[in-house]
Amino acid sequence: MDGNTQVTPDIETIQPAHTPLRAHLRNPRVRLGLIAGLVLLVLLGLARFITDRAAYVSTSDARIAADMIAVSTDISGKITSQRVSAGDMVKAGDILYTIDEREAAYTLAEYQAEANRLRAQIAREEARVGLASSKAGSEVAARRAGTQSASASVEAARSNLETAQRDYDRTKGLFDRGLLPQSALDQSLNALDTARQGLLRAEADRDSARAEQRTASIQGKEVRLIELDLGVLRASLQQAEARVDAQRVVVEQHTIRAPIDGVIDELFYDTGEHSLRGFRVALMHDPDAVWVSANIKETDIRKIETGADVRVKVDSHPGTKITGHVTRIHNATLAESALMPNPNANGVFTKITQRITVRIDLDDPGLRLRPGTMVTVRIRKQAAEDPA
Repeated sequence: MDGNTQVTPDIETIQPAHTPLRAHLRNPRVRLGLIAGLVLLVLLGLARFITDRAAYVSTSDARIAADMIAVSTDISGKITSQRVSAGDMVKAGDILYTIDEREAAYTLAEYQAEANRLRAQIAREEARVGLASSKAGSEVAARRAGTQSASASVEAARSNLETAQRDYDRTKGLFDRGLLPQSALDQSLNALDTARQGLLRAEADRDSARAEQRTASIQGKEVRLIELDLGVLRASLQQAEARVDAQRVVVEQHTIRAPIDGVIDELFYDTGEHSLRGFRVALMHDPDAVWVSANIKETDIRKIETGADVRVKVDSHPGTKITGHVTRIHNATLAESALMPNPNANGVFTKITQRITVRIDLDDPGLRLRPGTMVTVRIRKQAAEDPA
């Protein structure tokens, strides 16, 4: 046999690999059993589907949601440092960014110096009030004592005058009867004139003492003027302290801190860039405070009530089932809540089933769920809709 000769296999020697199986499948009873089994499986699946539809409202239009906190700055300035990175876990109060605060710090120092100057001036005026009060009190007391002494001198001089007047009257009577000489009368008259001059001098001293007492009283009123000046200074100090407190707030605003415990999702500035007032600098959320936001068809929303049990399947964790309950049902559709609602300006109307957002709070999931990831939810219908 040469190399060009081909060997043809014997057809009868070739046996099909699955001849017994094919022969078994050709058995009518077997085929009937298989068909019956398939029909039973289909019926069971259909029954389960119908039962599930009767007991639950299901949707795949659901996502993990969280309160996304946009951290913004109240001032403009140059970013001097970035303390965290995206994905870091932070505590409330941790520093995220620092902004150049030199100008604000200088202004704060200026306001503090002004407040200190006013405090020193108030202390000086208070010392003046103390000294003036003490001096005025002593002066008024001394002048009052002088006035009292002068008044007593007037009374004594008046008494002397009355005595001299009686002596004169008695001497003159005796002189007129020729019982006393002229010298006795002249001496009595001189004593009377001396008493009159003494009364006038005492009255003048009393008036002078009263004037000096009034002067001392007027000097005491200067203390009141100083106290009024003190009131003005204290008001100025309060204003200066308010400026200091307000400037401290400005200085603190140059340090941007985390408002909550959470994870940093995104940072929008780098060191050296210039931040703008009111613009957000970071985005963060609390990973322990997530929920499910599910959009339910308007035709099914009547079958749901708050508190209903929910089963959740998370796409990012296949095979993991989480439970929860409905906590809020919105009162408007997604279309009404959209930033740019469709006004149907072309006049062509196509009826589309609208969806209403439902919030589902999760029982302890035991795993980290990320906002925006997709889930499937099955919400148990309210009692009136449950099958008998």
